[in-house]
Amino acid sequence: MKIDIISYLSVKKNHMTNKLPIKALRTFDVAARHTSLTEAAEVLNVTHGAVSRQVQQLEDYLGRSLFRRLPRGVELTPDGRKFALRIRGAFNEISQAVEGIRVTDEDHGKLTISTLPGLASRWLFPRLPGFQKRYPEYKVQVSIKARLVDFQSEGIDLAIRYGGGDWENVFTQRLFGEEMFPVCAPSLVAGPDGLKEPGDLVRFPLLHHNSERYWATWLKQAGMKDVAGHQGQTIDDINVLLQACIAGQGVALGLQPLVQADLEAGRLVRPFSFVLPSDVAFYAVCPKGANKTPKIKAMIDWLVEEADATRTAR
Repeated sequence: MKIDIISYLSVKKNHMTNKLPIKALRTFDVAARHTSLTEAAEVLNVTHGAVSRQVQQLEDYLGRSLFRRLPRGVELTPDGRKFALRIRGAFNEISQAVEGIRVTDEDHGKLTISTLPGLASRWLFPRLPGFQKRYPEYKVQVSIKARLVDFQSEGIDLAIRYGGGDWENVFTQRLFGEEMFPVCAPSLVAGPDGLKEPGDLVRFPLLHHNSERYWATWLKQAGMKDVAGHQGQTIDDINVLLQACIAGQGVALGLQPLVQADLEAGRLVRPFSFVLPSDVAFYAVCPKGANKTPKIKAMIDWLVEEADATRTAR
């Protein structure tokens, strides 16, 4: 049975005369999206205590718990999960209604994209002039963030994200489904003692981006039991990691969009053909329904074209 949002909020008779805690609703919505009071505080630019108090106020109003407090963080209760989905839809409808009536000429032309640092510098930025030439009426702004963003509160029209594509309550368009493969400087493959086959990796440092598990998985699937997947250096910035790779400091696992320009320029080479299949990909992501607006549709269509061109260039 469908219950409208106002009826759902009025769970107790004595609450019918109370003022609807709109601010607390918005705070809970952000906290539920991130499943974190700390991240909600960062997004809303308030303190952790302020978020906690707003959530508690809403729980008192509803007469039920929305989060379980854990030693390290929080998790939604079953009631909290259902309630979060309902109010998220309501906020999206309100946001679309407000945008439809209050949008200015400047807003019509501004297009804000959020994406990851590595993809921005190594794939998106070099191609953006092509989009601007085709669509001079749109002014593109790029927000570089490693975390998931809140479209509404952060003013983001479209995001490019890396993952499984199963994010809730958003439209997703798959761009690249990428495989990981080793890359290194040409100097590492030169000469009789150069890197010739996967077994030679025992003599070369491995460069890891954030986690050693990718190399460990690649080595296992390549049948390289004698190569230690944990050896080498871990670097959390993909640009720094690839610069170290170009400088000949080790062998890294690359994704096609991030290393394509370096491969084409000869700064990097692929020493082996074996690749590590990935169950994650790069996606264009926006709120449901927003993909139909002209500026966002234009950007998504252009991103798909560029992604297709990237795959063709292999």
